[in-house]
Amino acid sequence: MTAPLAPKVVAPGGPLDSQGELVDLSGEKYFKITNCDAVAPFLMSLVSSSDQWMFVSSTGALTAGRRDVDNALFPYYTDDKIHDSVDITGSKTIIKVAMGGRTGLWEPLSSRCEELYRVTRSLAKSVYGNKVIFEEVNHDLGLVFTSAWMCSDRFGFVRRASLRNLTSESVEITLVDGIQNLLPAGLTQRFQLEYSTLADAYKENELHLPTGLGLFRLSSIPADQPLPRESLRATTVWCEGLRPACHLLCAAQLDRFRHGQPLDAEYLVRGRRGAYFVHSTLLLAARQKQEWSFVADVSQDAAGVAATVAFLGSGADLKAEIDRDIAAGTEDLARIVGGADGLQKTKDERNAWRHYSNT
Repeated sequence: MTAPLAPKVVAPGGPLDSQGELVDLSGEKYFKITNCDAVAPFLMSLVSSSDQWMFVSSTGALTAGRRDVDNALFPYYTDDKIHDSVDITGSKTIIKVAMGGRTGLWEPLSSRCEELYRVTRSLAKSVYGNKVIFEEVNHDLGLVFTSAWMCSDRFGFVRRASLRNLTSESVEITLVDGIQNLLPAGLTQRFQLEYSTLADAYKENELHLPTGLGLFRLSSIPADQPLPRESLRATTVWCEGLRPACHLLCAAQLDRFRHGQPLDAEYLVRGRRGAYFVHSTLLLAARQKQEWSFVADVSQDAAGVAATVAFLGSGADLKAEIDRDIAAGTEDLARIVGGADGLQKTKDERNAWRHYSNT
């Protein structure tokens, strides 16, 4: 059984003490809102220098895709439905912390455990508009969890997570982390909205075991006529930075993990909404931090999947390759906006970046 390690009290600064400021994070400029959970949910757009689009709720739920709504990674809904889908769409993290002979269950950036611990939540968006970082500091456990979204033209949508130990002791962590409610390639927005249950019946989620690549596709193209319509494209997801004990391809076993029951590795799941979760164990030394990434892309054909499999098996430094492409995208985006006279430098830095955003 798992239990909280301490009761919750009012977080430092008070639950209504929200404030925004420009900050430097890892050498980049962000606008950060501390105690963001005290603000009514709002929608943010993330832009890219390519054909990628993303709309993110301050609750953490989101929709994203390439080109148009018929090439979405997550369901394309109105903003109110995006706000409400925080626990079923996008990132999901469940952490068990062994400390002092007890095990604490923590679900950062979720409402499930918000009454159990003293926490401070914040979000930060890059001034360039192409990255957003959610952070939760657990003052009782002495841990900081962050979850960031960013765009890579080459690889797709990158969700980067990190866990930092603030204490002077080692901490044993067992977690399930990933993304959920993934859409397979070929599922249009209209079909998703009008026939969502039928759409689930056509979904097929498969794991490429040698590389851990998740493939999310339709068993066939839905049609109201008895015609053979093979689905030839897939949504792909892979992970770097974690050593998986097993992979999960849907959200059906999350409650088993919460209740301390063993998990069964999933290799092929049919008829369920797609998800890509990694079950892993970490040992964080004092003051240590660990990062990992999930990378997803839409509408991949056979050649694209084969190229991803080859890349994952090449022995390349995956994180370095991802970071290199993200940085190139940021430079391209700044160049595009600068070409429209969107870059300024004035005494009022906030106003200068607001001008960039408007441009």
